[in-house]
Amino acid sequence: MMTGFMKNRALIILILLPLILVVSCTEKNPPREEIPVIKDLLGRFETAVRDKNAALIDSLMIAEAYDLGYNSTQILSVVYPDPDTSRFLKFGNREFFYTEEVGKVSCIIIADTADPGRPVEITLVKAYNQWYIKRFELKDTIDTK
Repeated sequence: MMTGFMKNRALIILILLPLILVVSCTEKNPPREEIPVIKDLLGRFETAVRDKNAALIDSLMIAEAYDLGYNSTQILSVVYPDPDTSRFLKFGNREFFYTEEVGKVSCIIIADTADPGRPVEITLVKAYNQWYIKRFELKDTIDTK
């Protein structure tokens, strides 16, 4: 049998638990205004890759990327494996997930309208109130999750 203290405690828990869950979920959700900012970064990156603009690609990357081996030369060699014959149309099937400071973009490198694409994952980080590219990794297979 429950005592008065136990009943009050159970009632308090039942009332506070949903409130705690709502507050904890709200704090972890990143601001929606980041979506257009991330899309803009991806658009500028796509244009820089299409134009083979190494300086623009490098300007979109965080300094840590260079320590990890990622730079415009590496990225362009992935997108254009054969500089004489390779083409690039766009990054297709973009799906991105982000927190307040880290983002992952899964997409495919598309050479032309008939190309099924090559999967790549782009890691973004937010530093100094701006989003930057940190990693650009070619994947072996397309993630179907």
